[in-house]
Amino acid sequence: MFRVLFMRKEEKPLGAEIRVTNNLIKAYIDRTLNTRLKENLTGIEGMILGFLFRHPDLKLTSKDIMDRSRGSKATTSQSVNGLVKKGYIEMVVSSVDHRKKIIHLTEKGIAVEGEFKEIFKGITAQIKNGVSSEEEALVRRILARIRDNVSGDKD
Repeated sequence: MFRVLFMRKEEKPLGAEIRVTNNLIKAYIDRTLNTRLKENLTGIEGMILGFLFRHPDLKLTSKDIMDRSRGSKATTSQSVNGLVKKGYIEMVVSSVDHRKKIIHLTEKGIAVEGEFKEIFKGITAQIKNGVSSEEEALVRRILARIRDNVSGDKD
């Protein structure tokens, strides 16, 4: 019944279209990670690891991850804690500010980087399948404008 409601060709509000698309992409990432990795990771955990792989020089905290992903504090905390429990990252007290804990990849986290990059290369290719570079650039510009419209930074 739920699926039938969303399959109708009626025009939904743009925000609903974006949310449905986001949910489908998240589910696709979760399924792909769960079938390709030995250990279950959520899409958000995967995105955090991917960010850490791309920025090894940054001394990131959970708050930095939350700010960059624009995720909630609860979701970020749950995801970071999940990565710690699974052994991919560790939290190390900052030598500069003892109130902060810096996220570090563990040996296990570093070991999956190559496999992980290949998995996300495939995920990205599937998401962009049939979309031209011009269309992708247009979607990126429109999404950036929408984020600006709803970010709360403007009054």
